[in-house]
Amino acid sequence: MTLFQCRLSPGLLVFLVFLSGCAATPELVRQSRPDRVRVASVEQVDAFQLSGRVGVKYDEQGFSGNLRWQHAAQRDEILILSPLGQGVAQIEQNAAGVVLTTAAQQRYQAQDAETLTEQVLGWRLPLAGMRYWVLGRAAPGKAEMQLDELMRPKRLIQDGWQIDYLAYREADGLALPQKMTMHRDDLEMKLIIDDWVID
Repeated sequence: MTLFQCRLSPGLLVFLVFLSGCAATPELVRQSRPDRVRVASVEQVDAFQLSGRVGVKYDEQGFSGNLRWQHAAQRDEILILSPLGQGVAQIEQNAAGVVLTTAAQQRYQAQDAETLTEQVLGWRLPLAGMRYWVLGRAAPGKAEMQLDELMRPKRLIQDGWQIDYLAYREADGLALPQKMTMHRDDLEMKLIIDDWVID
């Protein structure tokens, strides 16, 4: 990344420091990044953080809670919390596979998140596709997509999943999903994203 440098007068520097001290800090850690290049589209995003709420219905059962997710090109870390903020499961994925740690500190390992979450939690978390779907884009491979009147994804069908985008919000200059549902067979997931950080 190329940084442009310029000389600032002492008075202007003091003024800028004063302004930076007035900024409010959101709940999700967000640092000032004046040197960050603003991305033009979601296709350029390869790392993000999000926090939100998740609801799951499966086999006449249900779960609702909070979700915190950090995604990078080669790593995912997801924390699933109860509505009261207690840890339910932590999922870590990298090139070696997927590890799920429960609130009781029991560790389970598998090669993919869908198999592991179904075995331990009872429902499948489609992490391989979700890292693209939460951005409003299809994962590599065959997919069907319907757009809304603003040319944003409205419905995406891929790998047996139907993803419906119900609301969007702007984050870092991008229109990103705020509310979405994902269906497959008798599993339904609803995700409401309260905060986005694009890295």
